[in-house]
Amino acid sequence: MKKSLLSLLALALALVLPGCLEYETEITLNKDGSGTITEEMVMGAQMIGMMEMTAAQGGQQSNPLTEMKDKEKLNEKAKSYGEGVTFSKTEDISRNDGGKGVRVTYNFTDINKVTFSPSSGMNQLGSLKPGSKIEEQAKDAQATFAYAEGKLTINLPQPDETADADGEKKEGGRKFDPNDPQMAMMAEMMRGMKMSGKVTLADGIAETNATHHAENTITLFEIDFDEMMKDPAALQALGSIDRNNPASAAKALKKVKGAKAESQKEVTATVK
Repeated sequence: MKKSLLSLLALALALVLPGCLEYETEITLNKDGSGTITEEMVMGAQMIGMMEMTAAQGGQQSNPLTEMKDKEKLNEKAKSYGEGVTFSKTEDISRNDGGKGVRVTYNFTDINKVTFSPSSGMNQLGSLKPGSKIEEQAKDAQATFAYAEGKLTINLPQPDETADADGEKKEGGRKFDPNDPQMAMMAEMMRGMKMSGKVTLADGIAETNATHHAENTITLFEIDFDEMMKDPAALQALGSIDRNNPASAAKALKKVKGAKAESQKEVTATVK
């Protein structure tokens, strides 16, 4: 059963580590078909402070920023992006507001061999475990690329119509109650969270049918939690997400301002 990018994004959002400020994956394509994949994760000062305090007290809480710099794991992670993808380097990110992060760069020689899933970075966040249901669903939600003679085609998975109809019956998780302390705490911890996946053509875009694009960058999916917070109905929609039903989750996110994803089966872009 095929799952859409938005479906897997909904599941990733439901499981993502609280306190993560931003997680972005960007694929940059050169005119010869080679390019880079960069993953950026930035954590807020509050979450970093909590982890440092736990470590100082002898706690065993893992630090995802440290894990994102584990070269052995990154060499393995490179293989998940496709044949010929290799780990290149890591760089520390430091922000004026106290946020810290890591940027990981991978190289590829042929984008035709690259695959991409919106939950590709969730293993660093502790959300995607080997053999888990989310991991199995992620395998069905991989975007693939076809590139020849300056034209890129991004093939995107689409939700199964039958599953979507079934999801209609199962929709209806926990409702958001602003007076519920636990829900209010969750909303506060997720403040500032952003997740996105983008494709950039290094030489520029001459023409594209992408729904969301600016200059030389196509946005495949993006979630901005602060934008969601501006709409009271957004948290209500998040509360209705059924983690076990990607079709239902996708429908819930479509109602949310601050969440967007490409809905076309094929996105094309011509290099300048």
